[in-house]
Amino acid sequence: MKVKYIVYAFALIFSMSSCVEVENIEIDHIGGYNTMDNENSEEYYKELRAWKETARNYGRPVAFGWYSNWAPSGVMRKGYLSSMPDSIDIVSMWSGTPGRYEITEAQKRDKEFVQKVKGTKLLEVSLMSHIGKGRTPASIYLPIEKQAEEEGWSDSKLAEAKKLARWDFWGFTSHNLNDKENLHSALANYAKALCDTLYVSEWDGFDIDWEPGAGFNDADGTIDIVFLIKEMGKYIGPKSDPEGKGHKLLCVDGEISSLPAELDEYVDYWIRQTYGQSRPSFNVPGNRTEKVIITENFESYATSGGHLLEQAALMPQTGYKGGVGAYRFDNDYDNAPDYKWMRKAIQINQQVFNQWKEQQNSQQN
Repeated sequence: MKVKYIVYAFALIFSMSSCVEVENIEIDHIGGYNTMDNENSEEYYKELRAWKETARNYGRPVAFGWYSNWAPSGVMRKGYLSSMPDSIDIVSMWSGTPGRYEITEAQKRDKEFVQKVKGTKLLEVSLMSHIGKGRTPASIYLPIEKQAEEEGWSDSKLAEAKKLARWDFWGFTSHNLNDKENLHSALANYAKALCDTLYVSEWDGFDIDWEPGAGFNDADGTIDIVFLIKEMGKYIGPKSDPEGKGHKLLCVDGEISSLPAELDEYVDYWIRQTYGQSRPSFNVPGNRTEKVIITENFESYATSGGHLLEQAALMPQTGYKGGVGAYRFDNDYDNAPDYKWMRKAIQINQQVFNQWKEQQNSQQN
């Protein structure tokens, strides 16, 4: 898909005007104010939540990121979600979420503040490599591990026994990867468990990290990704919400270009890992550019910003992009001011969209 590159003078970013006052306030939020929670801040947060709602049904591009090292304790604010820029819309919790780790009381307070007060959506994210990942109770392995210790099993024999026990737990009792009926039945159980936990623990959706080529080494052949997305789509994502009343998000990132277009109606956002690319393409299943989030890698480029600002300024040849963000964007906290590159990207991301809207209106008039 052809793209066009729209560049704005970054010196103007901090003096831009916006129809949303929240965005003007956001410019000054380089630390301190973004953790306020008192009577004076109530009106601000009300406006902020209203701003977040304007992204519903792709009303504007979003600001996104994968968050690592979640540790909201002590005076160092880097590990606090509440220290993120207020205008971050969606966060995938790379450092662990429901079904895998119990969260502390401090994490609960931090989580609830950004969700309920700031209106930020927090997603579970998982490298989707095998059935049961993140949801299989450790207790099913205890008798196997005891037997292995008593009988002196090899590591490979123990691993195989634990794998089959996991398969049995989810209902894949035939142990035959060619038995699609039994495998799909087990995957349906797993998909429901993935989504049920989101409701119980009050998370805002799920980000499937699909990287079968290089992203994981624990695959066992049990993930039919097309079937799994459709099953999860019964409980979360746009397909689960035909009346548009609101739903938990279903996002997919990673190796998505080869996935079939039929999945587009099940997915809220396709997140492309466009690391180190100044002019990435917007090719995704369904080719709806307003659902495409492009991202930079702040595991490598947090200090310089990499190509994040260029990605924020990039727009498709037709329509508009779904958003911009970065992997491990919390590393940007260490810059001065904190979250230097993400804050600039948020402004540019919105600015190019506002210009696109103005162009559309002028063409209609």
